[in-house]
Amino acid sequence: MHSGHTRRLIARLSLVAIAFVVATQFGCSDDAGPYGMVGLGGIGGGGSGGSDTGGADGPGTGGSDAGTTGSSGAGGPGGSIGASGGNGGSIGGAGGASGSGPGGSIGGAGTGAAGTTGTGGTGAVTAQPWPGSADVVAVDSMYQFTKNLSDLVYEPPASDASDVLWGLMNSPPTLFCLLWNGTTWSGMTDDGWTFGKALQYPSGGGSPDAEGLTRTDWSSTAIYVASERDNNGGVSRMSVLRYDFTDAGIALTATNEWDLTPDLPVSDPNIGLEGIAWIPDDFLVAHKFFDETANAVYDPSRYANHAGGLFFVGHEGNGMIYAYALDHSASAGTFQRVATMRSGHTNVMSLDFDRDQGNLWAHCDGSCANQDAVLRIGAGGRFELTRLYNRPASLANSNYEGITIAPESECDAMGMKSFFWSDDADLDGHAIYRGSIPCGPLP
Repeated sequence: MHSGHTRRLIARLSLVAIAFVVATQFGCSDDAGPYGMVGLGGIGGGGSGGSDTGGADGPGTGGSDAGTTGSSGAGGPGGSIGASGGNGGSIGGAGGASGSGPGGSIGGAGTGAAGTTGTGGTGAVTAQPWPGSADVVAVDSMYQFTKNLSDLVYEPPASDASDVLWGLMNSPPTLFCLLWNGTTWSGMTDDGWTFGKALQYPSGGGSPDAEGLTRTDWSSTAIYVASERDNNGGVSRMSVLRYDFTDAGIALTATNEWDLTPDLPVSDPNIGLEGIAWIPDDFLVAHKFFDETANAVYDPSRYANHAGGLFFVGHEGNGMIYAYALDHSASAGTFQRVATMRSGHTNVMSLDFDRDQGNLWAHCDGSCANQDAVLRIGAGGRFELTRLYNRPASLANSNYEGITIAPESECDAMGMKSFFWSDDADLDGHAIYRGSIPCGPLP
């Protein structure tokens, strides 16, 4: 246990007053400080459709678990997502003709000729301006990180505990426990955290290409990493790895590994799993989430020892999201795919679940002009694309590969909460940026 300070309110920099509250927490502690306002970006024009010829199917009649391509059909409008401020376009249908799995990835250029789409189109979603402030600020020290800061997780404070920003580097694979010092998020210096902790496979060796990060119940000391390969081998190994962040020493050895490679489309070793988010059972049950494997409403009792929720992983190569029940029992490594869905992007780099609003955020990097898609469970029990946002106006189109969102318990008087990006390219010597989104329902 470590003592520190917590709670911050987002406020205009010229008006902010710093308040400190003593708190304790497993693993990390924090000195609170002021946050500035952030806000609206531009929006691209609506382009005409490109092609969308069907993509990886999930399990189902005519589909394959390995992710074969569904044939094209007469779904919703095709089209690609345009760059921020450039030519836009709408998103194609959801559902390949063969099998029950979702359809293809987003089509060609937004200004191209209309093309075919996958069957079961759900209509167009046009990119909107960023819903928060246009202003974004760097919240790490200059050159605090080298390249490869791949993802972030914001852990909110409990009643008497401090908040933490967890950071993940993919090469060398390193987990950081970051604390707010009033100006920047800096690494904790106790318990071997000064330079972060190296991540290893369950064997105690290897170099996981750690790309995505998530937490389950906040009371747990487990943290989960999505990795696309062993950096030492150059072979596709799309795994979810579980670590206990309270383990002593300067390295963490995975307690579990779920190698999902056989269940996912064949991928280039460096174009695999990039994002991961955990969604609790109580939310999924309350919203009648549809279990595609059981062909019925999701029932958690079908899946043993699955950590109280499902793990949603994002695939960089095809922009798809796959939901899994991961068995944590002694027969480590067993899993069951529960659902497959489109992210709204051609590529997906990060996933984050807003537990207050029930929104699943899917982020694409500079290849999609750093747009963010928002998915919600619809009337049919499936996650559907409901929003597409351009990046804030002051956020450069760099290689942002990670996002995370603060809870609504930290909303300011303006009704805003913090939204963070991690820049894998470390543009201008910074890797962590903070903006905002509205508390409550999104516009």
